[in-house]
Amino acid sequence: MLFEFSFPKNYEARVLESEPPVHPVEKLYHYPVELEEGDRSGVYVRVVPQQGPAWAGFFAQGFDSSQVLSAVCSCPDADSVCVIAGGYAYVVKANDPARWFRINQQPVAELRVLTRQDLALFAGFTTITALGREGVAWTTERLSWEGLRLGGTVGDTLRGMAWDAISDKEVPFEVDLKTGKHSGGASPVTLPQN
Repeated sequence: MLFEFSFPKNYEARVLESEPPVHPVEKLYHYPVELEEGDRSGVYVRVVPQQGPAWAGFFAQGFDSSQVLSAVCSCPDADSVCVIAGGYAYVVKANDPARWFRINQQPVAELRVLTRQDLALFAGFTTITALGREGVAWTTERLSWEGLRLGGTVGDTLRGMAWDAISDKEVPFEVDLKTGKHSGGASPVTLPQN
């Protein structure tokens, strides 16, 4: 489990070893709210906001794989906490745990925090989603056939490498961190249907 708290936060959060005991004041929330049969594994996190009561959350795990990320991290919005459980990223208001959403980038394989740009980047195997203060800022178009490596940033440009199956090698790409528009990379071409 990765812990990344580079952004300022208005809460404390910690992973629990097991389901918390029944507590008369602290409520247990489930993410997603309606758990399916496959959602029996996940992570418990206890959150203590600066304003409001403490609570615990069960975050259903997406995948049991070493290729996806599990983490607890702060967000550009200091009142939100992000929990990534087996590649599924949930963003929850720490002082109002009924307000939450799941980042559509699934699974999340890499997290990159860019405090200067006020963005948290969630990289999957083919695209990248950016979270800003107001929520999801952008998602790139497909950058790769199946595999990304994030590189460094130069100004407001993110560089990285994407897998190109046709040439059987990695090729470079660049993403504008303000818009999510990219150049370079590689992805399958969709042929028109006859």
